[in-house]
Amino acid sequence: MNWRALPRRAFPYLVAAVGGFLIAYTAVFLFAFPAQVLPDDGILPNVVGKTFEDASAILQKAGFPAQQGESRYHKSVPANIVLQEDPPAGSRQKRGTTVVLALSAGQKTAEVPVTTNMSQQQARIAIENTGLTMGNVSEQLADAPRGLVIATSPLAGTQVQLPGSVDIVLSKGPATVQVPDFYGRSVGEARSMVEQLGLRIA
Repeated sequence: MNWRALPRRAFPYLVAAVGGFLIAYTAVFLFAFPAQVLPDDGILPNVVGKTFEDASAILQKAGFPAQQGESRYHKSVPANIVLQEDPPAGSRQKRGTTVVLALSAGQKTAEVPVTTNMSQQQARIAIENTGLTMGNVSEQLADAPRGLVIATSPLAGTQVQLPGSVDIVLSKGPATVQVPDFYGRSVGEARSMVEQLGLRIA
């Protein structure tokens, strides 16, 4: 065996081993201690439009801890999505600065109130007190007294996105029929005529 040639042949392996160790050590150190190896300040990344979890991870990686701020209703942005960051994205900040994230609470909703047997005006007040508005008003025959609410659309208890409206149906009162003249007719004939009208003799 040529012992003099052995170190020369082993040299490339030694270089590869040392290089691999240094790369691995650097990667672990950067992951575990990002604040110690990054500059003292940096540009805040833009995390608007991302979920709070994703935004927090991005900011933490850049050396900025995230904190959840206020939640605001939004008509088009889903809940838990970042609406705003403070300090603002693109500004230069000292690493370790806490970034407060304002989140969307989704679209605001209101529950359709119970308005059965209310007058139209009473129903309007009850509906508007929830933040909804009165929609279409229609009428149909019903046993309830004329002018009282007998139905709503959507149904009472339904969650409706704001802005939204509620249609109501008012009673026209019970159906009426014209009673024929029974004069000169037998009891049997009169009873038959009454039953044909959908009525009954008390």
